[in-house]
Amino acid sequence: MMQFSKVLESSRVAVGIEANDKAQALKEAATLLCSGDDELDFGRVLGAIDERERLASTGIGGGVAIPHALLDGVKRTRMAVIRLARPVDFDARDGLPVDLVFMLAGSREGTSSHLRLLSKLARMLHNPEFRDAARATPNGQDLARLILDRT
Repeated sequence: MMQFSKVLESSRVAVGIEANDKAQALKEAATLLCSGDDELDFGRVLGAIDERERLASTGIGGGVAIPHALLDGVKRTRMAVIRLARPVDFDARDGLPVDLVFMLAGSREGTSSHLRLLSKLARMLHNPEFRDAARATPNGQDLARLILDRT
């Protein structure tokens, strides 16, 4: 099973991110995901994420969303994580607003590994103790460590 350390760098984890709505939260997560990465184009990533969100919300419940997309020309999967300063409506299944956003962008050719990673991430995020710990971390470095320790 894919390890989070293969897709997540601690520099792509941030807390206290300001967003007024779902669109802005997605934009902030995509900005962090694409920052300093020549292979990921912000416009393409955000467009693919928006397209996926139109199919169905990636708000999985418990204040968590896992927006994700597969793109042509991307060699490996990457993840960015943001914790919002205030939860926003995300059209989540349980109706609760979202404050934890785990964004993934991967290769269209790596569909099976992408799905396994989504499954692993969803299992971790359905654990209320993990969510509480993620919300209690004081900064991005500690949140990254919390996630990477779950590998």
